[in-house]
Amino acid sequence: TEEPASTAAIYDIRRATGLSTDTLTNLAFSQAPGTGIDYELHRLFHPDDKNRALVYAARAGFPAIHEKVRDESFVAGNWLKDGSFEIWTSSSALTNFTASGVTLTQTSTANLFKHGTYSAKISGSTGYLEQTVAEWDDLKHLAGRNVTLSCQVHSNTASDLRIAIVYDGTNIEYSDYHPGDSAWTTDSEPLKVQIAIDDNPTAIKFRIYHDTAAGVSYVDDFRLIGPDGARLYIGGLGLAQNVPHQVSVEQSNYNQRDPWLRLDMTPFNFEDGYMTTPGLKDRRLRIEGMGYLDFLVSGVSSTAWTATININSPQTDILVAQAALYLYTTMSMPNFDSGTTERFQQMMGFWQGELDRRIRKFRMPPLPITIQSPV
Repeated sequence: TEEPASTAAIYDIRRATGLSTDTLTNLAFSQAPGTGIDYELHRLFHPDDKNRALVYAARAGFPAIHEKVRDESFVAGNWLKDGSFEIWTSSSALTNFTASGVTLTQTSTANLFKHGTYSAKISGSTGYLEQTVAEWDDLKHLAGRNVTLSCQVHSNTASDLRIAIVYDGTNIEYSDYHPGDSAWTTDSEPLKVQIAIDDNPTAIKFRIYHDTAAGVSYVDDFRLIGPDGARLYIGGLGLAQNVPHQVSVEQSNYNQRDPWLRLDMTPFNFEDGYMTTPGLKDRRLRIEGMGYLDFLVSGVSSTAWTATININSPQTDILVAQAALYLYTTMSMPNFDSGTTERFQQMMGFWQGELDRRIRKFRMPPLPITIQSPV
């Protein structure tokens, strides 16, 4: 049965015990279905088997059907992990940063994020947001190096929002405050602070300070630029086997004009999902590639009947053929008599041919590979 979410028997599955010209009877539902609902009758396969087949087909159909990946949230040479605030444990907690005192809110409202998909809203009690070696071990490699910390900031209160580098426990190097004019810092003039890190620092922390409880601020594009060697984690982009097809760099800071400049050599490691950009710093990257399709609910992989997949007709014809081939393949296993198995194998042959025909006719064009890795 298929019903509105408020009813009792939504998407319940029951086996029909008899079918004739009379009223259809079936095993009892856990609760009585409502009125005015839709029923689906499945003759050959259990609905759950079809569900599993579709989930399998979404991945098995790659690369004929695939998820298009295009991301512009990374900055070449940024030593901070997730400086664009894209990775959240929940809507109020960043995965790679620690908040002290402040209230964080994931924000995707137009004009309240600088690039990528989200910014971090900072409000509530005074405090700070920080990343240290505890959150990202690579920061230890900055000992003895010159670094520049910067951040794009939108704040409604003067003397509220500033950034800082805390070193050796008590020493703090601050930026200026945001003026509090309810506008973003300009593309070329973010909040900024520079220091030379000691050769043997006892501790070093990169912070965003919220100094006025009544203030509300939005922060994005938090950058820490230093020596070559900064690793960018692209393993969360959904690229198939963590391999990008194209990597481009903007021509100038926050330049939206195409074409971006394509790179032909960028070291990346598909096993751990990290990429570096030797000789290139402080510019946004565009990473493009192909990913495996999946059924999602609110952006999370799901086998629920309410899950959706990001393709349209006629590419869905490939998905259906791949799922049908999976079903008949599983039914061809030696669990039945030879005559039954033979019929299922015949259907396997039919659906294999149908899948090949649909792929030739409807496959999605692949993205050309213009980037190579020397590692």
